[in-house]
This record gives sequence, structure tokens and C-alpha cells, in this order.
Amino acid sequence: MDSHSFSSSKSGSPSAHPSSRPVPACKDVLPPQVPGTLAEIRLTKHGERSGWLVSLGLHGVVLLCLAGITIDPQIIHAPAIQIEQPISEPEPEFVFEPEELEVSDVDLKELGALSERGVTVAEAISSNKSDIPFIPPPQNTLVTKSVRIEPVTFESMGPNKVDQLIETVVGVNVGVAATGASGAVDRLSLEIARSLEDAPTTVCWVFDQSVSLAGQRQEIASRLKRVFRELSHDSEGDAPAGLTNLVLAYGQSFQFIVNKPTRVSGEVVEAIQGIEVDNSGVEKTFAAIRAAAERLNAVPRVGRSNGMIVVFTDEVGDDQSLADQVAIICRRLGVSVCVVGVPAPFGQRFIEMKYVEFDPTYASVEDWAVVEQGPETLLPEAIYISDKSFSNEAIDSGFGPFSLSKLCYQTGGVYIAVHANRNLQGRVPDRATAPMSSRIRYFFDPESLRDYQPDYVSATKLRQKVASNAAKQSLVAAAAATNLKPMVSPETVFPKKSEGEFANLLSLAQRSAAVLQPRIDAIYRQLLRGIPDRESIEEERWKAGFDLAMGRILAMKVRTDAYNLMLARAKSGMQFQRPKSDTWVLRPSDVVNVGSRTEKFADQAREYLRRVIEDHPGTPWAFLAKRELGQPLGYVWDEIHTGINDPPKPRPPGNNNTPMPRDDKPRSLGPPMPKRNLKRI
Repeated sequence: MDSHSFSSSKSGSPSAHPSSRPVPACKDVLPPQVPGTLAEIRLTKHGERSGWLVSLGLHGVVLLCLAGITIDPQIIHAPAIQIEQPISEPEPEFVFEPEELEVSDVDLKELGALSERGVTVAEAISSNKSDIPFIPPPQNTLVTKSVRIEPVTFESMGPNKVDQLIETVVGVNVGVAATGASGAVDRLSLEIARSLEDAPTTVCWVFDQSVSLAGQRQEIASRLKRVFRELSHDSEGDAPAGLTNLVLAYGQSFQFIVNKPTRVSGEVVEAIQGIEVDNSGVEKTFAAIRAAAERLNAVPRVGRSNGMIVVFTDEVGDDQSLADQVAIICRRLGVSVCVVGVPAPFGQRFIEMKYVEFDPTYASVEDWAVVEQGPETLLPEAIYISDKSFSNEAIDSGFGPFSLSKLCYQTGGVYIAVHANRNLQGRVPDRATAPMSSRIRYFFDPESLRDYQPDYVSATKLRQKVASNAAKQSLVAAAAATNLKPMVSPETVFPKKSEGEFANLLSLAQRSAAVLQPRIDAIYRQLLRGIPDRESIEEERWKAGFDLAMGRILAMKVRTDAYNLMLARAKSGMQFQRPKSDTWVLRPSDVVNVGSRTEKFADQAREYLRRVIEDHPGTPWAFLAKRELGQPLGYVWDEIHTGINDPPKPRPPGNNNTPMPRDDKPRSLGPPMPKRNLKRI
């Protein structure tokens, strides 16, 4: 019974003894420490540490022993191998000793096969003498009978690709001057003769149908027949062998007057004389040139031949955006473009042309029409000061309009600038300006401008060149922002009735200077940024342009400052030196005495202008610099008597003359003649 109770209590089953009391749970109690155990553990750890130290010491001794052993480095290197090559003895020099020499006293201008004894020299050099003096070319270099070049398309070409094609072209000086259309045709005959010497040539004559060119077309047509006769040495006047012609006329649209190549000069002349006038005033010049190039490409060819386009026009054209694409097409098709046009005015886009009516159905008038004949550059390179004086007159740039001149340059052609007054010396007045000619006052020798040719490159390439130089960049920015109008007729006469009225007159006069001064200072600061790169400019054109712009803007700044300061000085009080004086007059003077700062600017202006005159003689830049330098920079006060304070004089008695009777009789004058619209010529 007791054993059963023990087993039940040990199992802890509540069902075994439901009546027994539960035994309380005991807390966890750590076992008691055994005496001597901690000391043994410490001894064990101390023994392990001692063994580690002994092992470390033994390894250190071994390393020291190994470090003391030295090995001879020659033992580990392989023996050097030396290769010797015997020097070969030089071969004996062969010396040719002629037995006889023949000396000729004749001085030959050329040597070799091009000399006067070319045949003899060629026979002496040749080992075999052929009966037929002709060496046939290899079979793969023979030209096929039918040659056709497909026109280029631009749909798949980006602007960068177009620029790359344009930049591969290298031209020559393109400007040629002439005094009339007949002289230009004579110059063209030389270009045609050169082309005929190279290969058979087809020329497409392209004529502007504008009103202003109507008179010259007749003169050109009559001149062409003579040119054909001189080229062919034929009294019949037909075109020379190998020369065929096409004729195209254009205005708002274009049409081929002679669509099939012809050698009959009479057909060409008659077609040119029959070109009708286009009164639209629109000239699609570059579209017409592209059509002419594509037509030349479609002409059947046998063997090698040349294509040439000759354009006659007196304006730039209304589709200049096509210039680069047309240049690429002409280059791809092997077509050169020559233009007989007008000279571009220096730094100006528009110019007045002396129009004289030639059509009897219109009123006979002589007037000045505004036409677009410039500028000679793509980007502006000259500051424009419209002061209505001689310094603002249009002068010759020495080159044609930029777009047409660049097209000639890139296709290997020539631009012939025609002006009837080119050979006149000095200033050309209005009465001497030839009919249908622009109002250019001064002309320059084209030979003196050979080194000043504009940059005939694409717009992208030109902007890159400008951006690479601070002086060029500042010049273009200043020129694009300037249309400066100096003080319009600045007041220089100041009558002095009283001190108050005199001060008011001075204040009113200062307003014009106050309005202009900030604009001048802004342009001066713009040019000032380019001075560090001025000496790195290589092109003569850009050197002259920057120095002239700086000199002119400094001169304008000095004059405006001096005017303003002289008026301010007068406000502080001035006394007349002569008893009868009653009016102050401000006169221009070479003396600038309004302060050291303004005097310094005056010295700098003179220095820039003199450098332009000395470094670029005979050019438009030197001409304008000389004009600018001839105008005084300062002012000086002078006193005069005007009688402003004198008592009024009595009026003289009137006369009793009988007036003439009026003629009121009506008369029939007929309807007035119509007058041509000069905006569409």
C-alpha cells in the first residue's frame, strides 16, 4: 500500500490521489561550488599560454636563421648571349666618265618632254619607239558612251551631312568687276573657251525676268552673237563645235525658252530677246538654278562633257535658303555656276537704284527704287550708324551678294559684279549715276580686296569659327544690335534772353544725349569683351572690321559725352566777352577738354582709326576710318550777336501792286499715264 502510494506521488497524476494536497514548486538553486575546482582551471589555462609562447619563440629563431643565409645572384641568372654580325663591305661607287660632251648655247625655256626638243628627249629615254604615238588607257578606265549622274536627294540628309558636303569644296577668288553687261559677256567667253578646251560643253543661259533687267537683256543678246562668232571663227555666227546652249527665264516661276541643246546662235539670241517681263516682283533665283542643273544632267552625253550655268540678275533672290542645297546639287552633277550680277553695298542689305522708265505705256519718270543687293557677308560685320551724312553713304564692298557669290565659289564658277559707274573717280553724284544702277558713291580696286574675301562656308561652319574667337563674336553681336541714330541735328545755337530761359534750352538739348548714351555704352562694352582675342585674328577682313567698329563707337561716345558735358558746363554760368554778344554757339572742335576720361577715349578712338588706315589701305574700312577721323571729336563755345534782345524794327510799308488776274478757263488735259509700282521691279 505504501509502495503504491509512493509510485502515485512520483508520477504526479491528479486522478490517482484526488484528495491529496498539491506540492509547492521549488525555485532553481545553483549547485554548491566544489572546493579546489577553480584553482585547477586557472592552472590549466596558464599551462596552455606557456606552450604558445614557447612555440612562438622557436619559430622566431628559425626565421632569424633563414634570414642570415645569403645566395649568390649569379647562380640564378642565365649566362648572357652575345650575337655578333659581320659588317659588309660597301660596294664600290660607280662613276660615269663621259668621253665627249656637247654644250649648246641656246637657253631652253623648258626641260624634259615639254621643252623645245621634247620629241628628241622622249625618244632618247624610251627603250622602244612606237609607230603610233598613243598609249591606250587601261580597259577599266575607259568612259562609257552614256554617262548619267543621278541627282542627289536631301530627304535622308541632316543639316550636319549637308555642311560636311559643303565644307569639302575649296574655291578660289570669285569676284570679278565689270562696267557693263557687254564686258561681262566678254569675260564669260573666256570661261567658256577654257571649258571647251577641256571637253564639249553645254551652257544654260538663265535670265531674270524682272523689270529692272529688261534693258540689259537686249544688250546681252546682241553681244552673245558676236561671242559665238569669235569662239567658232565662223562668219555664220553659229556656236563653236562642242558648244550647245539652253535658255531659261525665271521670275515667280521658271520656264525653258530653249529646252533642247542647240548650236544655232540665232535661236539663242532670238529666245533671249523674246523673254517677257514678270511684274510680280518675286525672283526664285536658286530654284531656277537647280532646275537648270537638273536639265543639264538629263542632256544625253557621249563621252565626257561639261555643264555650265550662266545667270544674269540684278538682285539676290527671294529663295536664298536653298543656296547650300543648290551648291551640293551642282557639285554632284559637275556643273559650274557663273553669275553676272551687281556689286553688294558694303555692310548693307538694301540700296536705292536709279530707275528710269523705258516702257512708253507708263509715265516717263526717274525715281529711286529700293532693291535688295546685299550684304556681302552672311553675318553682320560692320556697325551701322544712320546719321544722314557722308559717312552713311553706300560704298562698294568689292564682292557680290553673299549667297550668289558663295554658290559660284563652291561650284568653281565666277561672280562678275557689273556697275556702269565703276571707273568714275571720286564720289558719284546722283546726276552721274547710270540708269538702272545702284546708288553706290565710291568704288575700290578689286585687286586691293583679294585678301579680304568673305568666308564662303556654310552657316554652321561660320558660326563655329565666330564662336571660337571672342573678338569675332563681339563684333558680330555689336553689329547685329546696332542701328544707331546719333543725335538728330543736335541743338548748337542757344540765344540768351535771360538766365532762366538759357538754362531751359540747355536742359532740353541734353535730352537727346541722355537717350543715346546708354546704347553707345552697351555696344562699347560688347566690343570691349573681344579685345583679349583681337591679336589672335588671322584674317585681314576680321582685323579691319573689329578695329573700325571699335574706333567708330569710341568716336561716337566721345562726341556724345563732350556735347553733354559742354552743356552742363554752360549751366554753371558763362559770361560773354564781347559787349554785343547775345547768343552762345557750340561748334565742333578737334580739342577735347571736358575731362581726362573723355580725352583718354578720344586718344583710343584715333589710335584704332589710324591703324585701320595704315594696315588696310585702299579698302572700304580705310575709307570709312578716314571719314570718321576727319570729323571733330570735341566742341568749343563761341559767342555771336543775333539781335535776340534788340528792340523790334518797324515794318516797311506795303506796295500797291495790282495782282495778276486768275486764269479759270477749264482745259482738257486727258487721263494721266499710269505709273509703275517701284516695289515690284
